[in-house]
Amino acid sequence: MKEAVKISDLSFRFPTITGKEKEYTLKKVNLKVMRGEVFGITGGTGSGKSTLCYVIAGLIPHQLKIPQDQLEDHIKGSVQILGERVVGYSGSGKERRMEIRSIREGTVGFVKQEPDSYFSKRPVIEELSYNLDKLNLTRRQKEERIKEALRVVKMEGIFKLASSLTPSELSNGEQQRLVIASYLAMKPDILILDEPTSDLDPVGKGEVVDAILAMKKDSGITIILVEQDPETLIKLADRVAVINKGEVVVVDEPSKVYSRGDIKRFIDVPELMELIGPTGEIGERFAPERVKGFKVRRSEKEKGKVQLQIDEVEYTYEDGTKALNKISMKIHEGEFLSLVGPNGSGKSTFSKIVSGNLSGWKGSVKFEGQDISRRGKRDRGSDHIGYVFQNPDQQVLQGTVRDEIFSRLSMTNFERGSFQEIAEEALRRVNLRDRMNDDINALSRGEKRRLALASVIATKPKMLIVDEPATGQDYKGSTEIMDLLVELNNGGVTVMIITHDMRLVAEYTRRAIVMKEGSIIFDGTPEELFQNDRLMEESSLAPPQLVRISRKLKDTGVLQDILLNAREWLELFRFESEKKNFVALKFVDLKRYARELAADILKRFGRPESIVYIERGGMVIGRLLSDFLSVRKVYPLRASYYNDDGIPMTHVRITDFEFTLSKSDGFILLVDDIADTGKTLKAASEELKKRGSAKIVTATVVYKPQSIFKPDAYVYEVSNNTWIVFDYEEIETLSRFMRKNNKEGLKFMQENF
Repeated sequence: MKEAVKISDLSFRFPTITGKEKEYTLKKVNLKVMRGEVFGITGGTGSGKSTLCYVIAGLIPHQLKIPQDQLEDHIKGSVQILGERVVGYSGSGKERRMEIRSIREGTVGFVKQEPDSYFSKRPVIEELSYNLDKLNLTRRQKEERIKEALRVVKMEGIFKLASSLTPSELSNGEQQRLVIASYLAMKPDILILDEPTSDLDPVGKGEVVDAILAMKKDSGITIILVEQDPETLIKLADRVAVINKGEVVVVDEPSKVYSRGDIKRFIDVPELMELIGPTGEIGERFAPERVKGFKVRRSEKEKGKVQLQIDEVEYTYEDGTKALNKISMKIHEGEFLSLVGPNGSGKSTFSKIVSGNLSGWKGSVKFEGQDISRRGKRDRGSDHIGYVFQNPDQQVLQGTVRDEIFSRLSMTNFERGSFQEIAEEALRRVNLRDRMNDDINALSRGEKRRLALASVIATKPKMLIVDEPATGQDYKGSTEIMDLLVELNNGGVTVMIITHDMRLVAEYTRRAIVMKEGSIIFDGTPEELFQNDRLMEESSLAPPQLVRISRKLKDTGVLQDILLNAREWLELFRFESEKKNFVALKFVDLKRYARELAADILKRFGRPESIVYIERGGMVIGRLLSDFLSVRKVYPLRASYYNDDGIPMTHVRITDFEFTLSKSDGFILLVDDIADTGKTLKAASEELKKRGSAKIVTATVVYKPQSIFKPDAYVYEVSNNTWIVFDYEEIETLSRFMRKNNKEGLKFMQENF
């Protein structure tokens, strides 16, 4: 198979107006994309994904107009497209210089994120013909190409209406497919899709995914797909490249990429994928008969007083389109709710009215009892309601990051002398503190989204409406933004998110309002929404992956209720894994086993230079091994499944690690009492390897086959359904048995302790 793209040792950095050199955006990138494959690109926000696409499309450095004598200061390496070198060196010795060549017209198509930015008010047929006009084709040839392109994206039925229909009359999903079709009609060899589904509702996203699958099957075109969603990449891509800080760190099949133990160093993997694997199949690890009686625990906040009251609000656009049809609702102080529905349902229009960003509407809006419907009072109400637009370019000004925050603060009653401190705090909360003096145009789209949020929260609103908080963010970025919104909500701010991402609805909100064609058609809990198939289909919505899986379990009678988020899945797995057999290990047993373990370690590995024990569980066995091995260098390492707020996590966090490890001829012995799931040992071992180059040997008393990490030395193996109770866990274990009303466990504790 021939190469469509070959990139060798490519480094690139943007030129600056000030002359101060920037860091390289791309660093020694080596990449091959084969002809006919769907090649995925993923990575964190600002990692260089879009910049790489601009290079492949021939937009960078070609359109930057960098003087020839400065080219090598900004770009190094080579780029070949379909066997032709478009970036690279020519000549040798003193004659050697960087050379840039244009890519042949129509060779590469580049579809960006926002479909409406491609279209004017011309009919669909003119929009589809626009690029073809450059190719000197006959009218018949144009029509044939357009029909074929529409067939590939499953929109062939629109051709008969193409002369009278405008793109604005189509859904966002249809508009995005229309953009793809306009490039397909040019018959490019390579089509780049830069997060083509990020702003679409679930049905629109599904339409675009199906169109890509059809292209993959029928056209033989090479597709480069930039995407954050692992589920989409697993479904579509043949291979995936992970980019981290401008470097390509992994290239592999998507399921293998997301199965790698070290992948979380570069991208954040959704918690559910960690629990049930990349393909979302539970498989044999789940025992349905052992979860009978499991009940989901969901805490409900007490409702505060009515903060925002909307009565009979309606709005009609100039062309006669009714955006809002006499909607009414009450939002209570301190709520965290979601507003969802298909593209064009009126969600953003409603939010702009409430926040004072749109006039010409009818009805009544009261905020904290004050009528802000009448002229003159609306501004007073909107001072307390912050609105973060879906498109950051509608909100973010030109200039520096500091200018944007200061501009927003100048419209408040805050004293100018406090602007700097307020701006620094707001930017810190969205991880942009170090970008304060940067030009806004240097920010990625995801970073602009965070800046827009920072500029609004800096004004300290009582209510915050965020339109599509996850747009342009990787999983880590969207989680950080949502955690910030939770933090604000816990501080008393009422939060409403407008989103197409049903994962956010499921994980963060306890009230969901659904809009369609300007009306409210549902107002209830996420679990009620996700189980109403008719309503979901009518609203162009689809449950997130973890809900779909739990629905199957509920429908077959395994579960009593659906599971909404990773925390609830963790609770289920913990419930399911409650042990049926019991073994007591007291200090006298541990002393005996420590002696056996020490003898085995000396025989197989020799004497360790030092011992690191995982605090609490490994402390006793670690100290005993220190005596039996005559090792005096003993260090604690703390590992936790909980964050600072006491919230359980799916990954292990290593803390309180204050010693350094140096290269040595000896080895470090890492000790814990049991390898149960193996996550703790694995995380601790990886952390030790990062801190030094000494060899690591791991040891435990007990090992279970279910563990993802097998220790180098252990005394004995027990079955997965065995509960090991150590002396130091007596009170905690007894308490847990009492809470669960585990009669077998209580009897065991009474007999052994």
